[in-house]
Amino acid sequence: MAAGPVNPLAALTFISAPAVLTNASCVLLFGAGNRYARAVDRMHELARVVEALVDLDSEESRLRMLQLEAAEDRALYIVRALTCFYGSVATFVASTLIGLLAGIAANRWAGFPVNLAFGMGLIVGTAGVTSMILGSVLLIIETRDSFTVLREEKRVVGLRLQRRAEQSKARPQGLPKEAGR
Repeated sequence: MAAGPVNPLAALTFISAPAVLTNASCVLLFGAGNRYARAVDRMHELARVVEALVDLDSEESRLRMLQLEAAEDRALYIVRALTCFYGSVATFVASTLIGLLAGIAANRWAGFPVNLAFGMGLIVGTAGVTSMILGSVLLIIETRDSFTVLREEKRVVGLRLQRRAEQSKARPQGLPKEAGR
């Protein structure tokens, strides 16, 4: 089956679209890499705090353990997203190469199966888009989970402030802080 004349703009579009998507994946990779570094730093910081806790049954201990577990989950989500983004970059590069080689081959050999090559490139590129979307969904989940932990931290801090206010009201007026204890 003869392929007929190949439109150079169609070939260029088929090559440039994966290149643009590769760039988008790299931007997501850069952001996710920064998030991962911050998540690892946070895990190390929380591990030091948990190690230093004296009363392991306190509200503070429960909060810090919740934060440490959430930080670990956060790091796992980010690693999975990074894996998806790396995979999408690889598939977009492969799709670009397939399009480039198919365009060159179609110009040189009249019997080259252009539709098959472009179909392969489309399938590989679609896998890359799917991987990029999955990575983005994982980052959305990670963001929502980290916000849940922030709400819990706010609740615990609010309880502390409430206790301090109640203790302050219970202290006799006019006495130094140490005398009211």
